[in-house]
Amino acid sequence: MKKTKVLKGILILLGLQLIIFGLWRLLDPISFFNFSGLLLSSDAGLLSEARGAGGAILGFGILIFLGAFKKNLSYTSTIAAMILYLGFGIARIISLVVDGNPPSMIFQGILGEFVFGLLALFALIKYREK
Repeated sequence: MKKTKVLKGILILLGLQLIIFGLWRLLDPISFFNFSGLLLSSDAGLLSEARGAGGAILGFGILIFLGAFKKNLSYTSTIAAMILYLGFGIARIISLVVDGNPPSMIFQGILGEFVFGLLALFALIKYREK
């Protein structure tokens, strides 16, 4: 990937967002879900699933963030961001069709995931070295 301030800014933004939400979901999953208007019980199995996903999101956030500073990671980081954000967005659209309307905060999440995923796609197209 070409080394530019714009690409660096995009990867920092996308990485930090995942780091923050991944940490929140990992450390306080009940509060994380309440923020979206969802109730998560204190069932150990559900909490384990929520924390596990939080750890994965955190890990991808760190990878994407590091891509802003390590040129040899920038391509991988951009691809990871695009797949993760668009994957979440597409999965939520499938859930919308199959399961019905979620709380309004989830709709904001869907919009954000598509915006960030398309931002990563833009970065891949614009800054990829040929």
